[in-house]
Amino acid sequence: MVAYSKPQSLMSMLLTVFVLLQVSVAFSHNAHSHPAHRSPAAMEAHLEDTRSMLIARAGKVTVKGAPDGQYPRLDIRELKKNADQWNLFLLAMERFQNKPKNDPMSYYQIAGIHGRPFVAWNGGSQTGGGGGYCPHGQNTFGSWHRPYLAIYEQAVYQNAQEVVASFPKNQQQRWKKALTGLRIPYYDWAAEPPRGEGAIPTSMRDQTVSVTKPQGKVTIRNPLYSYTWGNSLPSEMGWGPSNGFATTLRRPVQNPTRSNNNGVNAIFGQARVGWRQRVFALFASKQPWGYASTAAFGVKTIRSNADSFESIHDDIHGTVGGTDGHMSYLDVAAFDPFFWLHHTNIDRLLTMYQLVVPNTYVVPGKVNRNMFQWKAGQTNDANTPLVPFQKDNRGASYSSNDVKETRVLGYYYPETQQRSAKQVIQAVNRLYGMGERQMTKRDGEDAAPIYAGRPFQAGDYDTVLSVVGDKYAMPGSYQVHCFLGAQPANGTAPSHLPTGLVNGTAPTTKPINGTTGNGTANYEYGFDSSYVGSHTFLGGSIAGTGNGTAPTLVEGCIPITAALQEKQANGELASLHPDHVEPYLKENLSYKIIGPNGQEFAPEDVPNFHVQVKSCEVEPSTSEDELPGYKEYIELPRASLPASQPWTYTPGPLDTTPDTPAESPEGYCVSQQTIRYVDPAGNFLYEEVTGM
Repeated sequence: MVAYSKPQSLMSMLLTVFVLLQVSVAFSHNAHSHPAHRSPAAMEAHLEDTRSMLIARAGKVTVKGAPDGQYPRLDIRELKKNADQWNLFLLAMERFQNKPKNDPMSYYQIAGIHGRPFVAWNGGSQTGGGGGYCPHGQNTFGSWHRPYLAIYEQAVYQNAQEVVASFPKNQQQRWKKALTGLRIPYYDWAAEPPRGEGAIPTSMRDQTVSVTKPQGKVTIRNPLYSYTWGNSLPSEMGWGPSNGFATTLRRPVQNPTRSNNNGVNAIFGQARVGWRQRVFALFASKQPWGYASTAAFGVKTIRSNADSFESIHDDIHGTVGGTDGHMSYLDVAAFDPFFWLHHTNIDRLLTMYQLVVPNTYVVPGKVNRNMFQWKAGQTNDANTPLVPFQKDNRGASYSSNDVKETRVLGYYYPETQQRSAKQVIQAVNRLYGMGERQMTKRDGEDAAPIYAGRPFQAGDYDTVLSVVGDKYAMPGSYQVHCFLGAQPANGTAPSHLPTGLVNGTAPTTKPINGTTGNGTANYEYGFDSSYVGSHTFLGGSIAGTGNGTAPTLVEGCIPITAALQEKQANGELASLHPDHVEPYLKENLSYKIIGPNGQEFAPEDVPNFHVQVKSCEVEPSTSEDELPGYKEYIELPRASLPASQPWTYTPGPLDTTPDTPAESPEGYCVSQQTIRYVDPAGNFLYEEVTGM
C-alpha cells in the first residue's frame, strides 16, 4: 500500500496556475489602461469569481498539505522572527478568513468540518448518525486531526500564493522567497516563555497588527485574535455562545460583550506549570501511543497513567473559552484562531511521542457516539478512512496509517527533524522538566505565585488528582478546580487584582472579574494562593452523546507534585512519600466543579463523576538523554474527598476492553501490509510493515 505517492493533482495545479495567471493578466491590463477600468476592488471580485468557477469545475478537494516539499512547523514566536514570512502568513490568514462562505477552501467551511454547522464538506454525504466530524474521546482523536490540520495548512499556503501574486511584479521575488517553506505555526502553552514576556504571545492577543501590503504599511484586524461571521451568525450555524455573538470570544465578559484576552494570558501564566508537569509525566510514562493519545476511558487497556494528551488538550480549550467562550464548546471551537495554534502543538507532541514509543500507534476502538461520518458502535482502527479527508482524485480517504509519518503531508517539527528518540527526549527534558526558574513579579503581567517545581530526587513521588467523568454530561464544558489550603469564596475578586482593560496588551492592564452571560460572578480561581490547577471536561453545546445508550467516560488529572514540593521546601511537609503526603492531603486538599455560565455543581449532582488521589514513585534520570522512570500509580484512599469512594468500572457496550476483538470495520479487510512513505514529489522516505 502506498501511503502517498502522487504529486499534487493536475486539477489543483491548474487551479493555482490559472488563478496566478488571472492576477498577472489583471495587473498587466491595469498597467496599460485607465485605472477606472480595473480597480483593485474589481480585480479582487474577478479573482474570486474565477476561483469559484474553477473550484466548481475541479470537483472534490484533495488534501495534500503545502505543496513545496518538507519544512518544519515552527513555534509562533520563532516564525515571527522571519519578518517577511510572518507578514505573508498574516496576510494569508486575513485573505483566508475573508473567502466566500460557499468556497470549500474558505476558513468558514474548513473550521466548520470540526462541528457546526453539521453539514457535509467537500461534496460528501452523511454516513453516520449526525453531529460534526471530530472524533473527540475516541481512538482516532490524534490521527484524524492530522489531515485536518493539513487541509488548513494547504488553504493558508494557497492564500499566501494569491497574496504574493497581488504584489507588483518587481516585488514578487521577495515574497516568493518568503513563501518557500511557509507552514502553520504552533503555540507551546506548556514551555516556559521568554523572560519578561506573557505566557501567550502578544501576536495572538493584539486586536490589530501592522502589515505590509502592495500599497505599503497598513494596520489590519489581527486574524489570530478572532474570527467574525459578519454582522450576525449564519442561520445554518444554529447556535453560538453569548446568544449567538458573531465574533469568537475568549473568556468573555459582558456589558458590552467582548473577549478578556489579558485574563486568558494571566491565567495561562498560572496553568502552564500544571500543563508542563502533565506533558512531562506522559512522556516519562512511555505507555502505548494509542492509550496516551486519547482521553477515552474505555479504550485504555493499560492503566499506567491517569492522563492523556487529549485530556491536557481539553483543559487548554476550557481555559481559553472560560464558561461561555467558543473554545469551550467542541462544535464551534475551530472558528477561534487559537484552536489551530493549539491543535498544531498537540499534533507536535503526539509526533514527538511516536518516536519515544515507536512500535505503538492507533489501537482498535468502538465509536462511542454518533458522528457525521460514523455511527456509534462501529469499530475503528488504524486503517479506518478518516472522512472527509480525500487523499486522491479517486475519492479514497486517508487512514491513520497513511498519515503516521508527517512528512507525507509536507511537514515535520523541530524536535522530530532527525527522527530520533534521543532528540525528542533531550527536548522534553529541556522544555518540560521540573528544573525551570521560579517565576517572579519581574516576569511580566502573567507573573504567578504558583511554585514552578524542582527536579526529581531519589525517593520522590509524583502525585495527581485523577478525575473521571462523562464528557458530555452538560451542555458545554465543566471544570474541576483544585486547591491545597483554604478555598476562596465564589464571586469575590482577589484584592491584588485590580480591574482594567480586557483587550490589547499594554503591560498595565490586568485580568478583570466580570460576569457571565447569566449575571453570575465569574471568579478567576487561578490567582488565589491556594490554587493548584484545573481539569476540563470538554463538551458540546448539547448534553449527551446522541447515542442514547451509554455515557462517554474520560479521564484526566490535576498535578499536585509542584505544590507539594513547595510545601516541603517551606517545612510544612516532611517528604513527597505517600506516608507523609496522604494525611496532609486529607486535611488540605479540596476542589470545586464549575459548569456552563459559572454555575457551581456538587459532585453528587454530576453523573458518573469520580476523583481519586494517585501517586507513583519516580526514578530520577541520570542524564539529559533519558527520562525519569515513572512506576505504577497507586491510589491513596486515606486522602478522601467527595466522590472518591471506591468504584468498579464496568465496561459499557461502546467501550474497548482487553477482550474486545480487533474486528475490521465494515467495508474493507485488514491484512499485513507494507507502507512506503514518500514525499509529495514521489521521493522515497522509508517503509514499515504493519498489521492489525
